[in-house]
Amino acid sequence: MATFAIGVFSGERPRIARYSWSLDTDCSNIRCELFMSVFYMPYQHLTMGSTNRPFRPGQIEASAKFEVPAWPASKRAPWLPVRFGFIGSRAGFDLLRFEAPTFALTPRNARQMIEGGLIDALVIEAAPDDLMQEWGLSFLDWTSAGVEARDLMHRAADAGMPRIAVLRGGGGEATLFAPLATEADHAFVMEDAAQNALRVMGIKAELIAPAMQPALFNGFAAELRTASAPSRFLSLDLARAIEDPSVASVLDGIMPFGPTLCSADLVVRKERVGTLTATLLGASIGTVTSEQLRHLFATSDVLVQVARPDREPGRDIQHALNAVASRCAVAIVGEIDAQDPRRAFAHVFPDPSELRTFLSRFTLDQVSAHSHTRTLWRKVHSSYAADAFALRLARCVDPDIAARPGPRATVVTPTYRPDRLGQVLETFRSQSWGDRELVVVANTDIPAEWNTEHLELVENEQIVFLPRRYGPGAALNLGAARGTGDYVLRMDDDDYYGCHYVEDAMLGARAMGADLVGQHACFYYYLDDDRLVWRPNLFHRPTAYESSNIGNGGHVAGFSHCVRRSLLLEDGYHDHLHGGADVAFLDKLADRGDLVCVRNDGLNAVVGRRSDIRSHTWQTALGADDARYKALSAPLDALLDEDLLMR
Repeated sequence: MATFAIGVFSGERPRIARYSWSLDTDCSNIRCELFMSVFYMPYQHLTMGSTNRPFRPGQIEASAKFEVPAWPASKRAPWLPVRFGFIGSRAGFDLLRFEAPTFALTPRNARQMIEGGLIDALVIEAAPDDLMQEWGLSFLDWTSAGVEARDLMHRAADAGMPRIAVLRGGGGEATLFAPLATEADHAFVMEDAAQNALRVMGIKAELIAPAMQPALFNGFAAELRTASAPSRFLSLDLARAIEDPSVASVLDGIMPFGPTLCSADLVVRKERVGTLTATLLGASIGTVTSEQLRHLFATSDVLVQVARPDREPGRDIQHALNAVASRCAVAIVGEIDAQDPRRAFAHVFPDPSELRTFLSRFTLDQVSAHSHTRTLWRKVHSSYAADAFALRLARCVDPDIAARPGPRATVVTPTYRPDRLGQVLETFRSQSWGDRELVVVANTDIPAEWNTEHLELVENEQIVFLPRRYGPGAALNLGAARGTGDYVLRMDDDDYYGCHYVEDAMLGARAMGADLVGQHACFYYYLDDDRLVWRPNLFHRPTAYESSNIGNGGHVAGFSHCVRRSLLLEDGYHDHLHGGADVAFLDKLADRGDLVCVRNDGLNAVVGRRSDIRSHTWQTALGADDARYKALSAPLDALLDEDLLMR
């Protein structure tokens, strides 16, 4: 058995270890001795140029063989005034770079960045891998830091620059990163166990919630699918299934649901996968890269995790958070700690049979299942987004930095029916998004017919009058001009919107920095006979695409348009079109080509229809034998309120 230094892969980048590693003669396992503990992990046999240096990304290729569709680049831009100099993992860098100007430091540029005043704070993440592959150590263990790393800390201190340590890991790893926490000016941990372990050692560390980056994990897939695909289930426990028969048994029990089995943190060689049962082997796709994992989260419905009481959750917490942020529910089999953050947004099933029941229900009732997943998505994007995480770090430099504002929503309702004003106000006031305003544009030649005494004119509601000869496009343009928001949302007076409609649009817009947000007209309520129907072929996962694809499956219904206000002021709707103004506007955006569009899943908004089709701008009637539409048993109120729908 030979002993040497080796790089162990995490996702698609090597983990640079400074411990005693041993390779079995049959190349089947790596044995690591660290503080008297011994553990095994699957190993992919590779040809190394030298055993004295770690693997580089070019020397290892993930085994999962599928192409990832191209995403439109998020326009989410840094907003914090603090400039970070960063050392740590790729994931840690991605977490910060969309929130603040963040520079990856190397031994070659660090001195210039610090002494030149080009950064305001030094952030060192205690992570097993090094983004730039140049420091030659694992910052998880600061005692192994070389002269360059310690010189970096001294230079930052001499410059009066805050030195911030971000310590990932649990209590069992506290001994490793304790020296870094001691030397830093500010230390942040993400688990109570780590904070308690450091406290026992007399080291103060602040607890910070784990975070996800909405620009990367947002629930918008990169495929323009017009129909809902069968439920897709995912497990990242491939490596654990190889080593632990109990994990393999749990996963074998859900094989009838057709899950995808892979590894995201450990590289597994093909020969080891061959030791699995035939069913698990058939579901396995091998090791995935970070981009492949992002795609799997965005196109899967449930991530299944197997918990073990003798194993710290580690990366499982971050994977779960990223999955829910991508509209992929998380189901955990087994017991997890009471303080585990996943309890706030995941389903925990002590018994595998309960998991199978959950997956069955998810498959049979996709409307309720996706509505519930969207509720968790909203919670994660509201409470675990990277802007709050980055703000905590930035306040180490300036405690008075304000939280991220908005975006502010301007709701515009064009209407020619005075009797609908009360319903318009009720719908607007029920919205959960706080930073919003309402502009009612009354298409009328007789303003005296409109009773406006219920409008809260001094707050965030106003009414403006527009001659009847102008169409809804002119009304939307006028509302945008009178509003002050970042986005203009159209909400028609005769359609139905859930209380989270504006919030969901704003969270999606903020994540992608979108220019256009909308959805299909998927659900219809026929008022005269109290009938709710839907079009299953239009019920799909949320999608992100460039405006050049609007004519290639990227259409969104006019009643759901949410447009960046600056874009609308620059190139608005056609003023004189009474029908088709929304389609003409989309054609203009398609000609622009490079705008970011996101399309939501069709939930949270219902098209209202009356038997007198002449009272609608869109004068199309539904035939009784129209096979495209299916009856929906849920009442209208339940469809608009997911809490009622899930009861």
